[in-house]
Amino acid sequence: MSQGIQNPLTFLGAALSTTASVIIALAAGKSDDNRAFLIFTAVFVAILALAFLVMLLMRPRRSRDTSTASSRTEPAPSELEMTYDVFLSSPMASFPTSEQYEEHRAGMRQLVEALERHCRFKVYYAGLHLPTWNSFQRPDIGAQRDAAALRESKRFLLVVPLPLVSSIYVEAGYALALHKPSVYYHHVDVELPFMLRHASQYGNDFPRCKEYRYAQIEEIVQDIEMNKSSLFD
Repeated sequence: MSQGIQNPLTFLGAALSTTASVIIALAAGKSDDNRAFLIFTAVFVAILALAFLVMLLMRPRRSRDTSTASSRTEPAPSELEMTYDVFLSSPMASFPTSEQYEEHRAGMRQLVEALERHCRFKVYYAGLHLPTWNSFQRPDIGAQRDAAALRESKRFLLVVPLPLVSSIYVEAGYALALHKPSVYYHHVDVELPFMLRHASQYGNDFPRCKEYRYAQIEEIVQDIEMNKSSLFD
């Protein structure tokens, strides 16, 4: 509690206590009716003095409690140690056939290799160790694993090859909420959701976001080779 608040409350409490004592002393020389009134008044004033005393004792305690609670707050995401330099998000189980997934996965492996070679990035890509549909984990297990990896990644890279109903858009939204610098590549035949197309225009509530179209995976690989980590700046 500040000194400016504490001193007036201390003075007022002391004054009320003194007043109660004076009233009790005056009551001794009065008639029964007046004495009863003065005693009642003295008790009331004493209660007020006690209330001020409680206020004086409790306010510093609240301040200490608040200070302790603040010291226990969780660190901001930017203060956490990051495990990955970039989270690569692209459709997997939403492909119509396993053959299409495997073909697309081969392209994503090219991106991973380019990011590792030219940017010196440690990359998280969920499909790296899932060569076929038969390799997929239970959805709840995979979602928990991917969400944890996204929280521990510095950047977010989205690649959308087809107009599919996919959890990649959930991951993109989560990356925005975590304020991860993001780059979106979508095939020339795919339109991104409105908010992703204009995320960079929403001010300080959103991270840096870039959007590019591509026709072949090799175009993304070439972008990484030429621009390296500045692609995310």
